[in-house]
Amino acid sequence: MGISAKEHLARFELIQPMYNLVKRQAEVEILPMAKSEQLGVITYSPLGGGLFTGKYGVNQRPEQGRLVEVARYGDRYGANEDFVTAEEFTKYAQQHDVKPATLAVAWVKSNSAVTAPIIGARNINQLENSLAAAVFKMTPEMYTEISHLSRTPAPATDRAEVLTGKWS
Repeated sequence: MGISAKEHLARFELIQPMYNLVKRQAEVEILPMAKSEQLGVITYSPLGGGLFTGKYGVNQRPEQGRLVEVARYGDRYGANEDFVTAEEFTKYAQQHDVKPATLAVAWVKSNSAVTAPIIGARNINQLENSLAAAVFKMTPEMYTEISHLSRTPAPATDRAEVLTGKWS
């Protein structure tokens, strides 16, 4: 954006980062920058390739789906920690009487930097579950509780003094 301004080029108006409950790295620099620069943010993969549909858990895998059929999704979302998060997330959704896919998309769209999540579906039922997020009322408390189900991304620095506050 700085180069665009310096060179009098058209400014970026929209970015498209991956963002979901287990892929939250965009929270570190991308989403704050987008807010600061008033950029639109259209996120992809709010369901984590199907991880947040309620079909996955530590010992639960469906026979079909992106995570079991497409290697790159299996690689991206195959960590045991991801399945632990998915299982806890599904329990949370059940406790609040909402479809996991609805809640996952609603969580993504509730981030104040996100303009809209990109959704995809293989059938009408999947589409309906994702679209229901448009009217789901996510409270700030729910947003925080759901956020605590996964690891908060590390700060964008490798400088120990910044992380610990100790200067040597």
